[in-house]
Amino acid sequence: MDIGNLERLTEDIYTCNRARCGFCVADCPVYRVKGFEAYTSRGKMMIARALLEGLVEPSAEVQQILDECLLCGYCQARCALSNLDIFTNLRQRLADLEFSAQQHREKVSRISQEGRLFDRPAALERDGTVPLYLGCLYQSNPVETRTIISVLEKCGLDPLVSEEVCCGYLAEATGFGTEFEAVQKRFTATYGTYSDQEILTLCPTCTVTLKEKHGLKVKHAIIGVAERIEELDPRQLDLKATYHDPCHLGRMLGVFEEPRDILRTLGVELVEMEQNRVFSACCGGGGGLADVNPSLAVEIAKNRVREALELRVENMVTLCPTCEPTLLRGASRLANETGVFIDVRGLWELLDEALD
Repeated sequence: MDIGNLERLTEDIYTCNRARCGFCVADCPVYRVKGFEAYTSRGKMMIARALLEGLVEPSAEVQQILDECLLCGYCQARCALSNLDIFTNLRQRLADLEFSAQQHREKVSRISQEGRLFDRPAALERDGTVPLYLGCLYQSNPVETRTIISVLEKCGLDPLVSEEVCCGYLAEATGFGTEFEAVQKRFTATYGTYSDQEILTLCPTCTVTLKEKHGLKVKHAIIGVAERIEELDPRQLDLKATYHDPCHLGRMLGVFEEPRDILRTLGVELVEMEQNRVFSACCGGGGGLADVNPSLAVEIAKNRVREALELRVENMVTLCPTCEPTLLRGASRLANETGVFIDVRGLWELLDEALD
């Protein structure tokens, strides 16, 4: 099976198969639930080699294994190889051969046709001087988004909010390369005027996509808040909490300390989970996995919530529109099983309380 013309990917596949070190295995969030090495980075590298050499044929079973990858980057943080490039490239080759999940096909079709992933109850617009890209999840939740915009205003930021089109992350991540190229063209037509201007962003996944796939200058809005929060003398919240690093915001953008600094400024007693910062565990909602196997996503979320429960804190705080509901589902399911509940809250919500 041809996996593309990128020679470095083929070399990385064989390097993994020669080394077989296994640093990626033990804490892979999917492996921790499923227990089969095929779902680890090393296992998928072995499958990739078998496909290259014709020992395994492309199939729905291979597609299912690749679809149940979070693309969270944990393995890549433990490794010197281009794991995520290989997995997305393999997904694309399989999709080209019509091995793709119906759930992904339907969502990518909507992105291609409508320029959005979800329904938008009402258009959100605001005149301002700094472009703010909300992303599909925040567009679909106008109440939460207005709260965030209010926080930005209180911090002296002047966001410009206008009609948006989807960044196309799901299309690219799930292997629909042709569709993603069309999304890129639509996106460039909409945002080309901002090519030389810094864009504020809210969604970590959109932030990475705008930066790496669309070549835009981006800055996650929480960094702007962190630069201003101490001057505002926020109300002290008197909470004990742990912070969950979203994969895209942390591992892929390097935004680790700003959310923690803000929490401390708000009077939060911060307790770290064992897996934090670059080696943080994924919530279970990444890479399109929740679309194809929602029960697996919940089990992964439960594992992450268990880590927080061990700290005996009141709240689990995060900063991602995917992580927050995914972890909350895990916390609720775990509470039904154990009778112990930990609240999952967004950092924007806490900021709104402290700046009210």
